[in-house]
Amino acid sequence: MTISVLMSTYHKEKPHYLHEAFVSLWTSQVRKPDEIVLIEDGPLTDELDAVVDHWKQLLNGTLVIVKNATNRGLAASLNDGISVAKGDLIARMDSDDRCLPERFLLQEKYMEAHPEVDILGGAIQEFNDEGSLHNIRTYPLNMAEVLKTMYRVSPLAHPTVMFRRSFFEAGFRYSSRYHICEDVTMWYDAAAAHRVINNLPDVVLCFRRNDSMMNRRSREKAWSEFLAYNDGIYRVYGLFSYKYIFSFLRMCFRLMPAKAIMSLYNSRFRKMMAKQSD
Repeated sequence: MTISVLMSTYHKEKPHYLHEAFVSLWTSQVRKPDEIVLIEDGPLTDELDAVVDHWKQLLNGTLVIVKNATNRGLAASLNDGISVAKGDLIARMDSDDRCLPERFLLQEKYMEAHPEVDILGGAIQEFNDEGSLHNIRTYPLNMAEVLKTMYRVSPLAHPTVMFRRSFFEAGFRYSSRYHICEDVTMWYDAAAAHRVINNLPDVVLCFRRNDSMMNRRSREKAWSEFLAYNDGIYRVYGLFSYKYIFSFLRMCFRLMPAKAIMSLYNSRFRKMMAKQSD
């Protein structure tokens, strides 16, 4: 099987983050991808251009660059990348995270052994620039567990995901109908169509989490996430379900002050929310 990787970047990304992402995708990988599709979502800084040029020379034809004239957002950028990716398996990656060396080896073997699986994720280890964060987050291993928890929390860590090409050939694409919720909307689209979502128990990616991410949550984004979860719950679980209460609780959580969110996020609250429930 062949593997393509989709990664989008834009002018606010830090150049050394992007370089580290490339190192993890290529230099450190046991099973290197056959293709890396980088979407430049709008003009980049000179420093970012220098990083891209370095890797373009190093990777030669393996690196495919898609340039957007303006910043179109993540959903549109990823859809642009999907349209040019040639791999049998199409993996996601964020430009500020780091893949573990065996990520693609483990995911490819799993997808070969489980042809029924359309989307495969894995566990993540959070980290920050200070080196003081080492939390490991795991996700439901099979579709039965996904359905028991996805109305509470996302069933996948988006940067760890690997899709079958056939999933996109069936017409699935990222949607921008709910702002910043293109990943959650995709998981509900898949579940509503009875597509299979699984996760590896292994940590496959180091996820960069800076405290500033909590400050970027706006009321508009909280409302958008509320609508995305409500729509997904309706399509997967039906109109009459107690599960809608969790999208309301999620919105309340997102509207709390940043310090309170950080405190709860690092507590047992999130694990409680993700706990399986019949």
